[in-house]
Amino acid sequence: MRRVLLLALSVSGALALAGCPGPKKGECTSDKDCASQEGFGKVCVQGRCQECGADADCREGFVCRENKCTPKPQCGSDADCPTGQTCQGERCVARAAGTCGGDRDCPSGQRCQDGSCVAAQAAAPRISPECADAGAFTIRFGFDQATITSGSQEPLQKLADCLKQAPAKRIVVAGHADDRGTAQYNVALGGRRAEAARKYLADLGVSARMETVSYGEEQPLCSEQTEDCWARNRRAEFQVER
Repeated sequence: MRRVLLLALSVSGALALAGCPGPKKGECTSDKDCASQEGFGKVCVQGRCQECGADADCREGFVCRENKCTPKPQCGSDADCPTGQTCQGERCVARAAGTCGGDRDCPSGQRCQDGSCVAAQAAAPRISPECADAGAFTIRFGFDQATITSGSQEPLQKLADCLKQAPAKRIVVAGHADDRGTAQYNVALGGRRAEAARKYLADLGVSARMETVSYGEEQPLCSEQTEDCWARNRRAEFQVER
């Protein structure tokens, strides 16, 4: 009876061991399973022994790519390369003559545009808020007059100061009249007003190219037949191009 019992226990133990086999070659549940396996990596990655699962598993100067440690690439973009070189196939190589990937690849006084070095444009002058609105310098005239009044001198001086701080490429002075008088006469009157304003600015030292134009009574600011409305329409306006 005892011999029968011992035999049964032996068979049961063998069956138990057979039901819990060790991991197959190359398979793992942890790094420990890979440590004793020859011919496989020592890092367990998703159930397989691999050479690496992250860059930290590789020695210095190498990175992990597709579970293999490979030499670290020299660059990932042009920004990783010295000036005058470009990143190709993760290596820094000399850039073709005349090409660029950024302003740093261009000589002084040039900038990179569409992969080529071109002459850099001068920076646009900074325009202060009080100089930005040319409409703030509109001046008025007396009835049937084209003389610069004392009230018009201050806005013209401010406009001249602004043009000296931020020079303009072109200035157009537009003269206007109210609707009293013939259309032909008002065009001529608007022209005299524009010319008076242009000359005053020139006398103040404005050196930009200035042109004059007259709209006569054709572009009124208001249409009421009142002294206030007529006074508003008797004016010279400025268009400043930078």
